[in-house]
Amino acid sequence: MTEKERNRRSDLINQLEALRRSGQMRLDADESAALAYALSAVPSGEIALFGSRVEPNRRGGDIDVLLLTDAPAFETSQAMAVRFFSRCEEKIDVVVINPNTITPEQQDFLDRITRVRLQ
Repeated sequence: MTEKERNRRSDLINQLEALRRSGQMRLDADESAALAYALSAVPSGEIALFGSRVEPNRRGGDIDVLLLTDAPAFETSQAMAVRFFSRCEEKIDVVVINPNTITPEQQDFLDRITRVRLQ
């Protein structure tokens, strides 16, 4: 892991812990650490959590991550999932959308979800 990835991971852990303490996100410490590790190598762009884990009245559910980046969608999603699974066996869904080429269907999806932005 590079120095840049270590610093980014540390920032992400702090953000995730603050969200967890405030009740905006339901992840335990191990899930947060695995998510920070996975996200630390993701190309720059907006990162957000959505779905049941950011809705305090819901229970269970997988971890849903939204990445708005111009990096290749499939490769980015797979790389992040592999890094996450190397640290945690919880189910994760990674949605990658290129903000420069958003389709009407993708925009509709973005308009309908509640998201908690990380970066």
